[in-house]
Amino acid sequence: MSRFQLQSSASGLRLADTQSRQHPLQIDFASGQFSYRLRKGGGKQESLAKAVGIKQGLSVLDCTAGLGRDSFLLASMGCNVTMLERSRVMALLLEDALRRAKNHDDLKVSVNRIRLVHANAIGYLAALEQVPDVIMLDPMFPTRKKSAHVKGEMQVLQRFLGSDGDIEELFAAALATSCKRLVVKRPVSEKSELSPTFSLKGSSTRFDVFVR
Repeated sequence: MSRFQLQSSASGLRLADTQSRQHPLQIDFASGQFSYRLRKGGGKQESLAKAVGIKQGLSVLDCTAGLGRDSFLLASMGCNVTMLERSRVMALLLEDALRRAKNHDDLKVSVNRIRLVHANAIGYLAALEQVPDVIMLDPMFPTRKKSAHVKGEMQVLQRFLGSDGDIEELFAAALATSCKRLVVKRPVSEKSELSPTFSLKGSSTRFDVFVR
């Protein structure tokens, strides 16, 4: 029996860790906390918006969709976003969350700006035909001691996916495209081998932005 189980519930798909008492992971773009951030958050003043150079109609390729929140935030601010997710399970959770979000009048417009693709980002980037305005990377870095303080859902996600062992290869694949802006989301203390054009630091994360 697998430790992790994809379960169907009345509220939608969810990922359960059978060896933990934590609540199963479910992606919900209409949840109270995330909905509040969409309505009352910093909007274009958020570090994420500044990192991508937010403007209406901007095309963004999110190579590591994860929980999809950064992509959804960008779509809510007018960006056209393609989310890549190589985990089939996570892609199913995202697909289910986007489907449910369409049932909310205030979220439908944002959902329609999002395209979800189940694919390995490295291969996808190598075969890229139409280069987006921005490429965004938010890989799962190796666990640090302080990461024990992340929220329960992120703990489930980290245990399920583990760290991305091909971070350098993914970064190189993104740089190999002719994209004019590359945004890398990192833990605030994580070192970068290449010096970014500029960085935006938060309390726990930072955005390294490479512009060319």
